Amino acid sequence: MRLHPGDPTGTTFRVTLPHPGQVPGRLLPSPMTLKPLLAFSLLALAARLPAADTVVFGEHHGYLVGPGAPPPGWMDPAQKKFLKACAADFALPAPFEVTDPLVDPPAWGRTAGPKAAGTIRFHPAFAQGFVCHVALEGLLPDHSYILTLNGNPALAGNDLLPLLVPGMDKERYYDFQVVKTDGEGRFDGGFGIYLRKGQYDVRCYVKDTADFKIVLYQDYFPFEVR
Repeated sequence: MRLHPGDPTGTTFRVTLPHPGQVPGRLLPSPMTLKPLLAFSLLALAARLPAADTVVFGEHHGYLVGPGAPPPGWMDPAQKKFLKACAADFALPAPFEVTDPLVDPPAWGRTAGPKAAGTIRFHPAFAQGFVCHVALEGLLPDHSYILTLNGNPALAGNDLLPLLVPGMDKERYYDFQVVKTDGEGRFDGGFGIYLRKGQYDVRCYVKDTADFKIVLYQDYFPFEVR
């Protein structure tokens, strides 16, 4: 674990992490980069967090937007600019121009239940990243799920995602957040995801941390990072 020092600039952002239950200001490895047994152990320790707007800079660091500790000193000017732009969008949100459903996956996934459903709303273009809002319902109560952007080598943006899909030569993905449902199997929260500039045409996956199976998804949708 590493504890990032604060940055004495007076900006108002509360530092947290992309995985539920972590201590603010501390980093833990992403569950998808660990062996499954260790990943399950980390997730078993997770305490439920209320839905909140989060800015994500990598699998290892995200920030709940709100009053409190300033950004850590390692954050560069471009990251700080994106953080502030997301905070402004969350505080006085413009209507999301696109709303897509999250539905049962094809045969290679797993149906979570008859009432499992969701939406992803997003801006089709945003400076320095992808800004969206995810709502889920009908899932297991008090359970952790992984939110993923998944590319396709034949489509835009695949090479801009950070990780290769295990067992694949070219297909890439980004597990940008682990979220936890409430006692009724719901989740609701906004995300600003710091990404490389370019055109994207990707899928959104909701994956169960118990077996890493996809339980909800949206097929390929385009957006631009300016």
